[in-house]
Amino acid sequence: MNRNKINWLLLFGVVFMFQCCTSDYTKELGEGYIYRHEGKPLNDIYSENPKGGSIPANVISFDYDKKYIIAKQRPKLPQDILYEKEYEYKLGGDMVYFWLIIKKEKLILGPLSEKEFKEAKKKYKVPDKLSLN
Repeated sequence: MNRNKINWLLLFGVVFMFQCCTSDYTKELGEGYIYRHEGKPLNDIYSENPKGGSIPANVISFDYDKKYIIAKQRPKLPQDILYEKEYEYKLGGDMVYFWLIIKKEKLILGPLSEKEFKEAKKKYKVPDKLSLN
């Protein structure tokens, strides 16, 4: 095998390894909350504080500021055993649910319907600049 082919194979290998390693990541959301991206359908939001709670997989969209985290989720059912709490999904696993975290209070509201979510945002004065795609 000539040297040029070996260099191309090495370059391909490095690019492939880099892509494999960069698909998983975490993002700090403040107050100990972390978004964990492990690929569909394993994305969740959890707290480093045991009393902080979590939004189980699969989080499909989220936004946050200093006070709040909002998220849209399509649950991965059956729920993984790593979550301490068993969440009740009234509309079934194929539906989209919404969540609101009030960070300072470690208060997690969800899973919510879209109507319940809008009411909770109004009640807790979540700014309109936070939005879900």
